[in-house]
Amino acid sequence: MLCNCWVFAALVGVARLEGLFPLAGVASAQQLRSSPTEAEPAVAEPPESETDGSLLEYWAPRKMQFRFGLSFESGDRHCTKVHATLPFPTNWPEQEVTVVDVQVPANCQYQFRPGGGGILQLVVDCPVVPPRSALQIVVIADVEKSFIRPGGPTDELVIPRRPSRDLKLYLGDSPGIDSRDRQIRSVVQQIRSQGLETAWEQVEAYYDWVRETITYREGELRSTKEALRDGWGDCEEMTGIFVALCRASGIPARCVWIPEHCYAEFYLEEPGGKGYWFPAQLAGDRQFGEMNEYRPILQKGDRFTVPEKSRPQRYVAEFVTGKERVLGPEPSRFRMIRDLGELQQELDALQPAGERLLRRSPEGGQLEQLPGDDDGAAGDLP
Repeated sequence: MLCNCWVFAALVGVARLEGLFPLAGVASAQQLRSSPTEAEPAVAEPPESETDGSLLEYWAPRKMQFRFGLSFESGDRHCTKVHATLPFPTNWPEQEVTVVDVQVPANCQYQFRPGGGGILQLVVDCPVVPPRSALQIVVIADVEKSFIRPGGPTDELVIPRRPSRDLKLYLGDSPGIDSRDRQIRSVVQQIRSQGLETAWEQVEAYYDWVRETITYREGELRSTKEALRDGWGDCEEMTGIFVALCRASGIPARCVWIPEHCYAEFYLEEPGGKGYWFPAQLAGDRQFGEMNEYRPILQKGDRFTVPEKSRPQRYVAEFVTGKERVLGPEPSRFRMIRDLGELQQELDALQPAGERLLRRSPEGGQLEQLPGDDDGAAGDLP
């Protein structure tokens, strides 16, 4: 899994795509507004605890315009029942998202589908994509993103004594993140025995332990147990280990996913019960309790449930499915669109040329031909 931890941020591997996609006649904004299938971007509201206040300061706001979507070429395939989903940025205290334009083929329908735990998906359905067709869906959004830093003293913050239902989601296990692992528990006991005076110091000790103990190395996505055993991992494993250590101590924590990177957030409260989510970047520059990052937040959390998957997901990747009839040798192909505009150019310029070549480009692939039914119709794509 390739991560990009240069400058303002951290890293993440964008989970692999699983399918296909469309573009042809692009509907205008006015046509889209009048379409009965149009859905305004529903904002996945943060939990009640997702509030700002005196102990969190959002500063240096920057407004940028990004493009998100998918493109698809049908090749020598007659495709039907094309269904595609992709993560889309939504509002958080440090991020405000406004959809400027949605360019969708006239024969396709779309909606913004909110999900639990901090996710918003763009969902597109196209009933028919003829052979030799090139289709594309693009959403243009203005995103205003701010840096984060503590806005006051943190020595009186405490671990939540009566976590709400929302917070309990970030206290249990997630796919690949096991807070009950024996080694995780051992590290927690080891750090607690140091006699740290505050909850902040305890969380920071977990943070330092991961950065000092786990060697950063690119690789395929693995569980925290495997990364602990081997002593190495990339941003996902390092973030997952920190999250597991926090949860094993009763401290809510979660992963935050941005393009080509992820970092963590942990939750502490004032004695009166008001709580705050503080960021912590495990891989890359040291950023504990602060985050200088302009890349858009795609998801917050690490245990998502979506209709397209039978099991909870650590990260909700792009997904495409449908049916296709084979009419020739050329396969169908798709490509993800994630254009960060000027911001991506700035990030590239801050990386050494050799490293820049390693940056993960938007993923793509092709639809796989599945066995047809007895009548010759193509089967469901994965």
